[in-house]
Amino acid sequence: MTELRLFAAGVAVTALLASGAAMAQEAPVPATEQADAADGDIVVTARRRTERAQDVPIALTSLSGEQVSVPGAIGLVQVAQLAPSLQLTATNPRQTNINIRGLGATPAFASLGLEYGVGVYVDQVLYSRPAQSAFDLYDLERVEVLRGPQGTLFGKNTTAGAINITTQEPEFTPSGRGEISFGNYDSIQIRATGSAPISDRAALRITFSDTVREKGFVTIPRTGQRVHDLHSMGVRGQLLFNATETLKLRLIGDYSDLDQNCCSGVTTSVRTTRIDGSVLPANFNIRTARFGYVPTPIDPYAREIDTNRLFYVNLKTYGATGIADWDLGAVTLTSVTGWRKLEYRPATDGDVIGLDIFVNAGVNETQEQFSQELRVASNGTNAVDYVAGLYYFWQRIDDKFFTIYGKDAALWILGPAQGSTGPSIGGQAALNGLFADGTASARTRSYAAFGEATWHVTDSLDLTGGLRYTHEKKDGFFGQVQRGPALTPTEILFGAQAIRNVFAPNIPTFDAATTEDNLSGRATLSYKITPDVMAYATYARGFKSGGLNLNATGAPPVIDPEKVESFEGGFKTQFLDRKLTINLAAFTQKVRNYQSQQIDTAVAQTAYIANVGTVRSRGLELDASLRPMDGLNLFANGAYIDATYRSFKNAPCPVEYLGLQPTCDLSGRRLPGVSKYSFSAGGEYAFDVGDDMRAYVNMDYAYRSDFYTTYNLAMDSLASGYGVTNARIGIRGIGEGWDLSIFARNLFDTNYISIINPSAFNTGQSTAILGDPRTYGVTLKASF
Repeated sequence: MTELRLFAAGVAVTALLASGAAMAQEAPVPATEQADAADGDIVVTARRRTERAQDVPIALTSLSGEQVSVPGAIGLVQVAQLAPSLQLTATNPRQTNINIRGLGATPAFASLGLEYGVGVYVDQVLYSRPAQSAFDLYDLERVEVLRGPQGTLFGKNTTAGAINITTQEPEFTPSGRGEISFGNYDSIQIRATGSAPISDRAALRITFSDTVREKGFVTIPRTGQRVHDLHSMGVRGQLLFNATETLKLRLIGDYSDLDQNCCSGVTTSVRTTRIDGSVLPANFNIRTARFGYVPTPIDPYAREIDTNRLFYVNLKTYGATGIADWDLGAVTLTSVTGWRKLEYRPATDGDVIGLDIFVNAGVNETQEQFSQELRVASNGTNAVDYVAGLYYFWQRIDDKFFTIYGKDAALWILGPAQGSTGPSIGGQAALNGLFADGTASARTRSYAAFGEATWHVTDSLDLTGGLRYTHEKKDGFFGQVQRGPALTPTEILFGAQAIRNVFAPNIPTFDAATTEDNLSGRATLSYKITPDVMAYATYARGFKSGGLNLNATGAPPVIDPEKVESFEGGFKTQFLDRKLTINLAAFTQKVRNYQSQQIDTAVAQTAYIANVGTVRSRGLELDASLRPMDGLNLFANGAYIDATYRSFKNAPCPVEYLGLQPTCDLSGRRLPGVSKYSFSAGGEYAFDVGDDMRAYVNMDYAYRSDFYTTYNLAMDSLASGYGVTNARIGIRGIGEGWDLSIFARNLFDTNYISIINPSAFNTGQSTAILGDPRTYGVTLKASF
């Protein structure tokens, strides 16, 4: 009930603002701050105030709701397609990592004790787990991708950047729109939203989306079953209440449910030799031969797997947000209250082959969070414009770890008994049905005070400075219980209990805690060379709190906080009456005590986190758009990112070094999860067809060069570069409220990989989650 009491407290804050506003109704009502909305301008809230994007000295990409809510896309996939500096890798919805400029999180399994370096904000509320962003981005006003440390105003742990999502508000003019899409793989997507007044001061908005793909992308040849299907449903309700002429209240509730028979990887390679050419001990081929088992041929893009156990994921996320804006003339007070909950339930065939090495393995996770932010921001344009506030964040994550070994585990893991082709008596008794039952819980409490001010030194020169003080506490516990069939005295005599103690030891519950204080901030100097040409330079220091290892790996229970030092300079320019926009940014970011997600593959895969020393990311980014004529809009964005480990001398070696050396020096080598080169380009051309119809063609293309997907840069984890093209052609009524189009995602059916993972027990097998194949369909939209 703690989080409910906290949410009630936030609502009380909102009520206090409302009562104060009611008493102040007779005060003069100032004009609401407006952005310069000249044709072609993009409005953003990157500095917690409404501004033209070209006036904000921050490297950012701003996308409209129409650009990201394309048919067939769920979550941040289309955002990453259009924003080259943003890169997503995912094994499953829980194990989703978001990087900006190569920083944020190392591709790996998720860890409950890790804070992520890219903050995802929806209607000003932090979604602290990346899995919470796996919802349909429909009915949005805009999405802003803010690159580089954003800790001053966006707060918690945004050392790499922030994704700021703003949904559409309710309207006092009745309106509605909906769409239905039919596509290949037996897919159907339904989306609808409607808004209407319920009084002269209140308006309601309801948004619904449902996406079903019955025919999955992957086949199990043995049974003919198709897997990696999809069912994603979401609903969002909003109430807008103009309590007075100066007070606006907005209440938002949402629910999302994602079901998939996924996410089992296809085999990409089997390593049989080590780096020196010698045979890899007990490699995958040697182990399968023990059973006379013939695995599925290595052909990842045949999209075939041979799992023999049920696997699926179910992810539910829901929450409530309350936003109050009270205009006092010189300033606006804002209260943002948020409460959220996540429930993740998987079943996994952890061996990804047709043997019973694992019966099931995974993590059941429940996450709850509450946040409260109070801000004061100056209105209008003054000699000094400012934003200041207080922030509180509370979170609890409860994980249930489970690994259940099957009847084939002993022979696979331990090998045959001496003089036999079968497992030993002790080994078989120990592992068949062995259950490692782990329980972990982590709690975070964070308090912050922040402020940022912009001094307009002259009409052309601005100096901006901001500071944020953070006090953060984390604590948690972990324990593991060994379960399984009772052992006989004979089985114990043959070593069964000793074997169990290796693979599922009883671990008495232990506690871990850390408390930290930090002062971070940024300073920016910007100069308008002309009204449409601005140069800027920024120095920023970021902070990400220390992490907790609450698992069975034996890693240190507490790791150090991560600290970032960033320099950025750039130009924001517009020409041809603002029809041509060209923005350029150069940056270098240095991170000390970089927090890396790592995986213990000696036994069942277990994620942990560690400080790896220092890393650096530096590069160039270009964003350009052009409106050369009526109906034609073009864009091109590109990034060169050189992200490397500067100091990582004792990295656990990948499997190709098994038995040769325990640690490797990765200093100077590239960071995982980042492409050195990436760019996107595209646009839309619309033209009249007769007097009442308009045809259009829309295309976008994105390319990423190769990237590693494991923290220790295993040779077999290098994913090849690829390019993906999306297209849509259609016709719409002019003023008629209808639109008919055909679409294709991955038009040329490009084969590409999202992430490659090594298999457990150092067998040399690597498996991958593939990018989606070509999907296509037809969409009908209607609106009023």
